[in-house]
Amino acid sequence: MTEPIYHLASPDDWARSSERYFPPAFDEEGFIHCSTARQLTKVAHELFGDRNDLILLTIDPDALDDETLVYEDLYGLGEEFPHIYDSLPTSAVRATGPYLAHLEEGLWLPEKRFDRAWMDRILHAEYSEVGASGRVSTREEILDTRPARFQARLPLKGYRLELIDEDVALARYVSCDVYQAIERTAHRTSIWVNTNDGWRLRFHQGTPLG
Repeated sequence: MTEPIYHLASPDDWARSSERYFPPAFDEEGFIHCSTARQLTKVAHELFGDRNDLILLTIDPDALDDETLVYEDLYGLGEEFPHIYDSLPTSAVRATGPYLAHLEEGLWLPEKRFDRAWMDRILHAEYSEVGASGRVSTREEILDTRPARFQARLPLKGYRLELIDEDVALARYVSCDVYQAIERTAHRTSIWVNTNDGWRLRFHQGTPLG
């Protein structure tokens, strides 16, 4: 079976589709931008960095006409991306769900982790956290955390997201970062809640490995 390709859609655009889907940029560009699994988080960071309402479409390439799916490097980026030169038949979409990996990774980028405005948009009003140290922190304590230097390994190891309710998602992964020359690894669990302002992080917990 051919590996799936992926497209990040807005909820409104996807909700308007019935038998065929095409994003607003289709009329101008003539194709639908897609990504492989390896390319997905990079594309999300670069094009949708702060969006917390994205829908991930998992597309079966075998369900598309051969002449409509083209892998090409249009912008001289040194790698080919899958582009669909037609509207997308919704029958080719094998799964849909929220896309939150770029937000989870943002928590491991110092330029975002210590950006109070960015964190304020991402954290739920009732957010709380149990850190890998065992310390329980409130939302305000997290927002007030002083900047520190650390370097995390991305993409997040073993990241997976599952819906446990229509508006509640559970993310699990293993973090690996270096802080003060010490490498740290931990099991991580995040609970995301879909609100009127998009998906927000409601709870996070870290458990050290080893």
